[in-house]
Amino acid sequence: MADAPAHSTKVRPRLVEFLRACLLLGATGFGGGLAIMGQAGELFEKKRWLTDREWIHTATVAQLLPGGAATNALAFVGLRFYGALGAAAAVGVYVLPSMAVMIALALAYGQVHGVRQIEALLAGFNGALVGLVVAATFRLGQGGLKRSWQAVLAALALAFERLGHATVLEVIVGGILAGLAVDSLQKGWRLRERRRRVARPEEKTVALEPPPPGSEEGGLAEDPMHPGQRSAPPPPRKGGLGAVLPLDLIAALGAAAARDLGALWQALHAAPPPVEGRARGWVKNLRASWAALSPPLFLAVLFTFARVGAVAYGGGFTIVPLLEREAVERHRWISRQEFADAIAFGQVTPGPVLITAAFIGARADGVPGGVAATVGIFGVPLLLTIVAGAWLDRWRRRRWVKAALRGLVPAVVGMMAAAALGLFRAGIHDEMGIIIAAVAFVAVVRYRINPALVVLGAGGLRALIVVLFGEVRLVPLS
Repeated sequence: MADAPAHSTKVRPRLVEFLRACLLLGATGFGGGLAIMGQAGELFEKKRWLTDREWIHTATVAQLLPGGAATNALAFVGLRFYGALGAAAAVGVYVLPSMAVMIALALAYGQVHGVRQIEALLAGFNGALVGLVVAATFRLGQGGLKRSWQAVLAALALAFERLGHATVLEVIVGGILAGLAVDSLQKGWRLRERRRRVARPEEKTVALEPPPPGSEEGGLAEDPMHPGQRSAPPPPRKGGLGAVLPLDLIAALGAAAARDLGALWQALHAAPPPVEGRARGWVKNLRASWAALSPPLFLAVLFTFARVGAVAYGGGFTIVPLLEREAVERHRWISRQEFADAIAFGQVTPGPVLITAAFIGARADGVPGGVAATVGIFGVPLLLTIVAGAWLDRWRRRRWVKAALRGLVPAVVGMMAAAALGLFRAGIHDEMGIIIAAVAFVAVVRYRINPALVVLGAGGLRALIVVLFGEVRLVPLS
């Protein structure tokens, strides 16, 4: 028997070798989660760590979970090779380089933000970023909106997020429920059609004459098994509360319960005011004591981004509206312009786009805030990968999982469109920004240029224009 070819033999990597590969991806991977996941797949298959089929399974499971696709994929591979500790180590070394860069940018942001060339560079970043988000939305819509109801669902997700201020979790849950509901309706419709086709013609006829005496309306019904004979009436149903207790007794018990509840309500309203005053004073003292504790700010950052990470479906761009609502509107950790710059920094730096959280956390509370934001936004998806990764790998082909994904994809498309609108409002202030966004869209969609190169090129070009010709005054957007 001939030996198997060498390329078909899988090799189990050493832990140090596997972590070195994750560190390399985190330090040199540009273009966002899907681009980095493609690089990881080529690397793992080239080293014969995974077969092509195993990597496809890994990529599928990674996109079923919240968080970045590449981060989840590396965590799942680490879980397969070395268990929970391997998954945590893979994610840690992968996000470490980009976290350090983002924290450094956040700490230096205040000193360099007023420089004219830096302002032009960031303006170019922001314009290109809008084009990239629109391109990502367009691509995902092309592949995921294959039915008319999915397009309607995507439009509803956009409207609910922008106009109804719905949270990411609400949009995601609504999309999943819509997918399950449509699948159930389609299944019921197919079943009815199948039954209608196999039904015999005589079973479809309906008698229009009044029922004869002795039928179900007038007496005994005809026995379908013995034509011409009358079947006995059905026996009374057994079980249930009505068979155990008389109806009069049930009514009496209900009236007594209503009287008791009414007396209790009157007694509560007749309570003396001093008791109520003492209770209110105790609540006030408790609130004052809690406020005096003044927990560290990085804990608020940690739990805020943990909540964001739990619903971060579809990668970094889909959670832009939620990040904006939490960091800009609710907690006021950064301004709207700083937020647009943070998203741009997350795109031009290597590693996952979700590392934008490190910039926001560092602007809120320095290095502890940046580390806490990183742990929060990547920690929850990591735990879900460890707990549910193997289960999803077994159940990913189930009908209900596929139905949920058919509703989840349009919801993600709608959220990405909402993210593009939010970034347009925050990062584009003149006609040149619109031109850069349009050029970036064409470069990514038509010519397949690396998104990180597009962003860097747009920022560098606008900064060069400012250096050579001064500030270009175009018509500002109102």
